[in-house]
Amino acid sequence: MPIPALQTTQIAGKTIAWREAGDGDALVLLHGIGGSSESWEEQLNQLSDRYRIIAWDMPGYGGSDGFDSTAPIVDDYVDCLTALLDVRAVNKVHILGQSIAALIAARFCVRNPDRINSYIFAHGLTGLGGLDDDARITAKDGRLEVFEALGPKRFAREKGSAIMSPRVSEEAREKAVGVMAQVKPAGFRQAVEMLSTADLFKDTASITAPALVICGADDPIAPEPVCRSVVSALSNAQFCLIPGVGHYSATENPPLFNEVISGFLDGVA
Repeated sequence: MPIPALQTTQIAGKTIAWREAGDGDALVLLHGIGGSSESWEEQLNQLSDRYRIIAWDMPGYGGSDGFDSTAPIVDDYVDCLTALLDVRAVNKVHILGQSIAALIAARFCVRNPDRINSYIFAHGLTGLGGLDDDARITAKDGRLEVFEALGPKRFAREKGSAIMSPRVSEEAREKAVGVMAQVKPAGFRQAVEMLSTADLFKDTASITAPALVICGADDPIAPEPVCRSVVSALSNAQFCLIPGVGHYSATENPPLFNEVISGFLDGVA
C-alpha cells in the first residue's frame, strides 16, 4: 500500500507538510532528528483502520520550511504543531514523540493538557538543558561537528545504521537510512539547537495523562536506564521494552511496534 500523499498548509508564512490517514481518535506521530513523515509509513497504513493518524514533517524537514531563527526552542516547534492541529480541526489527541520529538510532545502536553488523551515517549531523548553550560555546549557542538564532517548521506549510512539493532532486517535498515539521508542540514542544525536547551524533566511532573515509555532493548541512544528514569518522573506511566530493536522500532519491527501502541491505546480508551 502506498504511503498517503504529502499535504501542505501555510502557518505564519511558512509551509508545513504532513501526511494523514484514517478516522477515529487522533494519533499524532512526531518523527525524530533523522526522520520525516515517511518514517511512519507502516503506521499510517496499518493503524489508520482504527485511528486518525497525523504525521508531520517537523519544521526544517521533508516538505516543511524551517524557522527564521538559527536557534529555535522547543516552544517554537510546539507553536507550529498546535497551529497545524488547529488547521486540521483536531482537538483531543494521543501524541507520540520519537527520539528528539519526545521533547516536543511533552511540552505540547504541558501547554495543552485539555487536548491530551495520552503521551507516548518512544525511544525519546531527554534534552541537554539540564547539563551545565560547558557540558551542554560540548555535547551540542559534538553532534553538529560529526554531521558537518560526514554530510547527510554518509551520516545516515554510518550513524543511522549504528543505532539500529544488529538483528534488524536489511530492508528495514535501508529504509531508515534512506529517510535519514534526506535530512536537510539547516533543519538538523535547528533541531540540535532545540535539543541543547530542552529538558524533559522540567515537563514530566506536569504531565498527568496516561503515558507509555517505549524502549528498544538494543537502543544505544535512549537506553533502558534513561527510559526508566522517564517512567519514574511521570505520574501515570507504563514501560515497554521491545526486544530486538534499536532506536527506530517503528521501522525495525512495525508489527510489534503497532501492537504495543494499539494495546496501550486500548487501555486508555
